[in-house]
Amino acid sequence: MRSNPIIIMALIVLFVALPGCSLHTGSKTKSFKQGAESPQQITSVSSKCPVDGAKSEELFNQGLKLYEQYNYQQAIVKFDRAIAANPANFKIYTAKGIALCFAGDYNNGMALIQKTLDLKPGYVPALYDMAMAYKLQDNYNKSLYWFKKVIQGDPNNTWSYYGIATIYADMGNTQESLNYLEKAIKLDPIVKTVAQQQSHFDQMRNMTEFKALVR
Repeated sequence: MRSNPIIIMALIVLFVALPGCSLHTGSKTKSFKQGAESPQQITSVSSKCPVDGAKSEELFNQGLKLYEQYNYQQAIVKFDRAIAANPANFKIYTAKGIALCFAGDYNNGMALIQKTLDLKPGYVPALYDMAMAYKLQDNYNKSLYWFKKVIQGDPNNTWSYYGIATIYADMGNTQESLNYLEKAIKLDPIVKTVAQQQSHFDQMRNMTEFKALVR
């Protein structure tokens, strides 16, 4: 599962070219919201372009590493090239989608996440990305819904429990926040360190129950 730091970065759409077949993005615009490609346009690679599954996976993994380093601009470039190498690689659409969401382009980003779910219903990383997309927009109810769908598919998904805990904390529901935080900590004690540092729990820091969980 990819990490989920909340850092919104300014982003310019780039042109991606592969030998023998080009994949155009909205490179002539200054923002994704002004002329960004649709999910349908992304897959409009010439049928003459050979599929290279291994190359697609390599580029996908390179994109994930860039994403985890908060380098969304270059991650999207890699994801576009991965799509061009193999448009059937369903994993890439949600990866690019959440990167777009972190860049503030929720419409196109969420459409791409949904594209993965259309291709692979129940795919846990896409469910998680949808939860994060709504969380970035402070749409707590829908984010909770999708985090809980993640847990249905993967009951040991630490960061979905943690994500729910942060939402309930932000909503002022301290008891539910503590319940889910405890579940996350039981799955991975590193959650204690994260919870100690994040502002979601500021109003809970002096609570005996919170101190007992994160000590």
